[in-house]
Amino acid sequence: MKLSTVDWENPPLDPPEDVPQPLLWRLAARLLHDHVPDAGFHPPVHSCLACGQVWPCPARGYAERGLLASCRVPVDGQAAAVAADWILGGDESW
Repeated sequence: MKLSTVDWENPPLDPPEDVPQPLLWRLAARLLHDHVPDAGFHPPVHSCLACGQVWPCPARGYAERGLLASCRVPVDGQAAAVAADWILGGDESW
């Protein structure tokens, strides 16, 4: 499977062959698949099946960012710190 053919709403647990950081992909995909809306939700307030928080929960956001970050070539030094801040803090400028 190529990255260009991924269903981003339901990504596979195993990374596509061209993902530079496959371990990060696996972790993020598992987190994404676990944190889904509860089947018994009552609109307009949805809750997460895994953690019970309002959905989309913070873990879901981390999972989405982790999937995107896994598609980037790994960096080190100051760039790694910026990348970590982006994944955890929501900085849109990275």
